[in-house]
Amino acid sequence: MKNIIASLICSLVILSGCSTPGQKTETASCEADKASMKLVMNLTRKVKPEHVSAFKASFEKCKVETLNEPGCLDYGMYQSYTDSTEFIIVETWENKGEHLKHMETEHLKVHIQEIKDMGDPNFKAANTNIYVCPNVN
Repeated sequence: MKNIIASLICSLVILSGCSTPGQKTETASCEADKASMKLVMNLTRKVKPEHVSAFKASFEKCKVETLNEPGCLDYGMYQSYTDSTEFIIVETWENKGEHLKHMETEHLKVHIQEIKDMGDPNFKAANTNIYVCPNVN
C-alpha cells in the first residue's frame, strides 16, 4: 500500500511541475472548463489472493477493447511488487465525456461482471481524478 501511495504522490508531483527553491515560477491560468480537460484517473484495488490471475486476465481483455476507443489516451494496470493482490489502474481520457462513453461499453460491463466478487472486502478502494488543464500542461 505504501508503494501505491508513493506512486500517486510522485504522479501528482510530476503533474504539478517542479521548481528550484527561490526560483520564480509562472502560473498559467486555465480558462478551460473541466468538461474539456484531459482526465487522468488513478484507481487502487485489492483482490482476494485466489482471484489475482482471473482479475488480471479480465482486465487485459477489457484493455484491448478500451485502447481502441477514440477518447482513450492510456489504460494500464500495475501490480504491487510487495503485495501481489494490490493493483493500481491508471486511465487517461481526452475528457470526462469520453470516459462516460467508456462506462457504457459492452466490454467494460463484461469486465465489471467478471470481477464483481473478486475484491478484498476489507480493503477500501481509492479513486483519484486529476483534470489536466491544456494551458498549463
